[in-house]
Amino acid sequence: MRTLVQFIARIELALYALAAIGVFLSIRSFVLAQRARRNAIFPLEREAVQNRQRRAIGTIVALVLLSGGIYIVTNIVEPNLIVTVPPTPTPIIFVTQQPTPTDARLLYPTITPTPGLPPGVNPPTITPGVAVTGCEFGRQITSPAPNETVTGQVMVRGQANIINFAQYKFELMGPATGGAWVVVGTSNTPVFDGLLGSWDSTSLAPGNYNLRIVVSNLDGYFFPPCEVPIVLVGPGGVVGPSPTPAP
Repeated sequence: MRTLVQFIARIELALYALAAIGVFLSIRSFVLAQRARRNAIFPLEREAVQNRQRRAIGTIVALVLLSGGIYIVTNIVEPNLIVTVPPTPTPIIFVTQQPTPTDARLLYPTITPTPGLPPGVNPPTITPGVAVTGCEFGRQITSPAPNETVTGQVMVRGQANIINFAQYKFELMGPATGGAWVVVGTSNTPVFDGLLGSWDSTSLAPGNYNLRIVVSNLDGYFFPPCEVPIVLVGPGGVVGPSPTPAP
């Protein structure tokens, strides 16, 4: 069916020309039959002439209807034909999922002074061993508690879970840092309420320290840190430098 419609659309002008010729010849035949009818004397002769006229009129009507059909097929049917094109098959690509590295939970101290917070976030002046504010929902250190005595491997618990979370880091300030904040570990995994990480304090001098957690979002904004004072003791519960044994 589609092939026939497209074929008729291609030879549209030729069909119109043939129909026009047929209409012209039918009109000519009708006119000649009309003249012959006027000159006819016998009834049979007049009847034959009338039959010629009827055939001519029928041919004209048929050719006009045929031309109309050609117009409909060419200008309505053929443009609205829906050509179904089979979809191009999409190749199936097998991707081997790469394992996501897991952040190490043992955070060892790296005595590197932190460059500080971005402009707009002004950290307060901290005195080691003095409690300060800044701990809010989403940024909390619940363990160790303020002024708690710690030694060896220090387990830190709390929260680091904000909107558009990016990462959090631990920073420490005290006798071993020369009064500057130093980074003791980082992580890019949010924690709602649980283990934030751990760090080894055995390489640090005993004394009063401040431990803080700094949380940042995907926009690069660092929220005010949550800070808690802690007391770091050496082997045997010694606070401060160990005494030198007498010779």
